[in-house]
Amino acid sequence: MAANISLSYTEIERVAGLLDTSVDQTLVPRMDEAKLEVDNLLDTALVLTETSPALQAQYEKFTVSLKEATDSIKGYAEQFRKIMESVKGMDHDIAEKVNSSGQ
Repeated sequence: MAANISLSYTEIERVAGLLDTSVDQTLVPRMDEAKLEVDNLLDTALVLTETSPALQAQYEKFTVSLKEATDSIKGYAEQFRKIMESVKGMDHDIAEKVNSSGQ
């Protein structure tokens, strides 16, 4: 019969780290780069008296929303780590109880 619980601490750390790195080194920097490009476009090549500022304001809100979403990605990484730590603690506690009661 297959085990109901199986954890690879190494794999959990790898994936959690990948999520953190994806946010910090890829997603947020690319969003900042895109925001800068949009701002430059609306300041130099697509300049309309009322529309350009409105587009900049909307794109700013959009960028903020995306960055807030990346916090959720990092939240998953943290959640995976907390599950791992909880299971490690539970495993240790059970082992201690087994070892102390067998004497």
